[in-house]
Amino acid sequence: MLNGSDIVIKRVRHQCPQCEVIIPEAYIEQNPFPEFPCPSCGKLIDTVYLKNVDLHIKDERKDERFNAALKISYTSYNEFISEYTKDVSNGGMLINTKRHHEVNDIIDLSLNVPGLDTPIKIKGEVVRVKIHNVKDEDAGIGVKFIEIDTESRKALIDFIRMQNACK
Repeated sequence: MLNGSDIVIKRVRHQCPQCEVIIPEAYIEQNPFPEFPCPSCGKLIDTVYLKNVDLHIKDERKDERFNAALKISYTSYNEFISEYTKDVSNGGMLINTKRHHEVNDIIDLSLNVPGLDTPIKIKGEVVRVKIHNVKDEDAGIGVKFIEIDTESRKALIDFIRMQNACK
């Protein structure tokens, strides 16, 4: 049986036709134009001419993710935001949003977990942003937990285990 670190994921990446550097998907999403400059060589790339390259990489996630639409509240750019998670794990979550965020942003989150009287307070770091050129239901930010108290983590783990048992 494979454990999480043995699973290999096949992903398609885009390659510059000039210098052949792999262009990150996030960079392409942040440049929603028919042409954009290569982040390595600076040449303009027409999206039609991007080369697709198959990459085989290990899934580096440490924790299994579970689909869960949990209400999440936080403040970003002086605006109070209330949205929903798409999935959650012991170490992070994907929040469904089309709002602007930056990788490395630190946000204070309040996560509503069924069965708890008060929301779980979490400090998180935005580690992935996918908001451009995607359907609303596929848009979101990946948030890694960087600070969560022991009792809240236990409540979240118990909730995830309960969800797993219902699968």
